[in-house]
Amino acid sequence: VTSIMQGLWLCLAFFLAYVSANADIFMVKVEPRVEDCFYEDLVAGQTVTYEWHVVDGGLLDVEVRIFRQTERIYTKLYFEGRDESSYSVTATTNGPIGLCFNNEMSRWTVKTLTFSVKVSSGQQDKPQGGDTSPFENAVQKMQEDFEAIEKEQAYYRVREHTHRSVAETTNSRVYMWSLVESAVLIVMCLGQVYYLKSLFDRRK
Repeated sequence: VTSIMQGLWLCLAFFLAYVSANADIFMVKVEPRVEDCFYEDLVAGQTVTYEWHVVDGGLLDVEVRIFRQTERIYTKLYFEGRDESSYSVTATTNGPIGLCFNNEMSRWTVKTLTFSVKVSSGQQDKPQGGDTSPFENAVQKMQEDFEAIEKEQAYYRVREHTHRSVAETTNSRVYMWSLVESAVLIVMCLGQVYYLKSLFDRRK
């Protein structure tokens, strides 16, 4: 019974630690001709993993830049669904790591993005293979499964938001064209009435 209780307490502690260390997920709108940056302060040896998706706006593209303090270490013109959407950086010294979304190339289009930030302590988070018990191996496997589930959920949230945006855009376009068609029909009816009236007036 004691071993079972210890196992339950360890599972609970692992779950609470996993929730507290869970990746932060954000949604932002980047205005045209604007660059928005987000910084994470790291300690030397920590690793930050960024993952981003463009869910609405133009060709679903944005320029992604990553900085280690003032040094640019990554830049890419990202197209949703075509390019790799994640990047990891390990801090060599204490200081901020910046993730920037650049929309200066767009004149009118606002880009809507989601991105996640996950900070880990690198090798310190993973116990050595020879020093782990079967229970620790099971806990590590659970953590990997949780991370895979979280990644799948984030992917489907992005896809759902993208499809909803497409559906709403299509609906608004259909509505606008319906108004245009109705206006054209009204103008044609008025024109025909006016033409027939003028025709009868001339015959009188």
